[in-house]
Amino acid sequence: MSGLKGHRSAGGLRASIYNAFPRKGCETLAEFMTDFAAKNG
Repeated sequence: MSGLKGHRSAGGLRASIYNAFPRKGCETLAEFMTDFAAKNG
């Protein structure tokens, strides 16, 4: 994954998914988010 940035003052992580975004990319992002939530509460 590339191009994921947080807000300048708030930090964090932002990702946008558009209609033309590949399904595999959505699945990869969802797996990352699930893993991150499990590790970081």
